[in-house]
Amino acid sequence: MNIKYSLLVSFLFLLTAYSCASREEKVELIKQEVEVIKIKTDKAEMYAGLFVQGENRSNFRAYFDGKDLIYIYEDMAKGYWSGATNLYFFKDDELIYFSQKEVGFDGPDSKSKKSVEIEIYFDGQNVLDSSKKLKGQFVDIPQEEITEILEHTKKLMEVAKALNPKLN
Repeated sequence: MNIKYSLLVSFLFLLTAYSCASREEKVELIKQEVEVIKIKTDKAEMYAGLFVQGENRSNFRAYFDGKDLIYIYEDMAKGYWSGATNLYFFKDDELIYFSQKEVGFDGPDSKSKKSVEIEIYFDGQNVLDSSKKLKGQFVDIPQEEITEILEHTKKLMEVAKALNPKLN
């Protein structure tokens, strides 16, 4: 009985601490959660899949801790001119962290090289912190791009969950 009570008190403390935390503190808590998820992936069940949307083709691996989707590693080919590696970290079915590294060319007929690095920390649908480096320069991430990332994540989650027989 004391262990259950201690766990409940610990959970309520963390919940209260998170809800009262500043933006920077929330980002730090998410960074810690990402590290925990990385450790969990060693013992998690992994399902590989393919997701095609328009010219984009994704090979991905989805990791589940029981019935909970905790991580997706995605290699995405954007047409024939660009490729990206995307990392998605989830807690309670919500995206908490997204990372992307993309290399290639600006378009199908372009000879201009492209290099993009993105990191976004989420609190629900809200962005807590983000950075985007385009060809070595930091730039703002337009809201439309964040919306596209969230929509793609939602569709990718659906495909990943359909692979897990425990959820079907």
